[in-house]
Amino acid sequence: MKILLLGLLLSLFSCKIEAKNTDNITDTIPTLQETIPLPDNKNKEKETSFPKNVEILLPVQYRKESTGYPKNVNKKDWHEIYKEEKTNIWKISKADLKISYGRDECVGEDVMIINSGHKDAVLFFTPFEGLSENMETILEDKLLIPGNSVNFKMNGNNYILSFSGKINNEEANPISKTDGFTLSFSSDKVKKYTIAVMSELSDDTPKIIWAGDLNDDDLPDMILDLSEDYESSHLFFFLSDKNDPIKPLKKIGDALVVFDC
Repeated sequence: MKILLLGLLLSLFSCKIEAKNTDNITDTIPTLQETIPLPDNKNKEKETSFPKNVEILLPVQYRKESTGYPKNVNKKDWHEIYKEEKTNIWKISKADLKISYGRDECVGEDVMIINSGHKDAVLFFTPFEGLSENMETILEDKLLIPGNSVNFKMNGNNYILSFSGKINNEEANPISKTDGFTLSFSSDKVKKYTIAVMSELSDDTPKIIWAGDLNDDDLPDMILDLSEDYESSHLFFFLSDKNDPIKPLKKIGDALVVFDC
């Protein structure tokens, strides 16, 4: 009887020890919230990636066969960059395209004619993330002469567009070079790199149509006329990429329209 009573006491004592140890283990296990901090997105700055697949149109006529009509123009949203006639201020707005059709008898082709309600519209483009409502203008209507450079300052930084290439002075072709011209970009913080190459220039001088800030990042954006001859129009649209310190100025798109006869 004594032996049986002693066994029961030992069994109860063992259960108490096990329960006590279990309680201690539970108290020392950290909770999930203590182990893995929950993300705080309240103060996280939204990153804007460089736009892709931006489409560009020029306020000109497009030939149906040799140039090709732009596709689905009426089904897309368009913005435009223009210089207001009354104030001479550059602006961005949602575009109201004026599209008509006709016939180019010079080459015998049907044409699509694209215009805007704004007389001085330079180009139309599909909108992209980061576009500012108020554009800042730094430079406009500046010739890009081969062998020279254009210097300008923006937000305390110096920027340089360098245009290299040999000019052949010929009576019929005052500016031509089949080997090509190279346009380079550099600044106080950016080493010189190529942003455009032209195979030949003939009777035309490229120029900066507009330079300033479109996406509110304090870096220069540009619209350049790099037409290779007087019977074509070739506009380049460049946008800054603040996430690329090596090549911050990138071509977002270009549009070439030929209207020779």
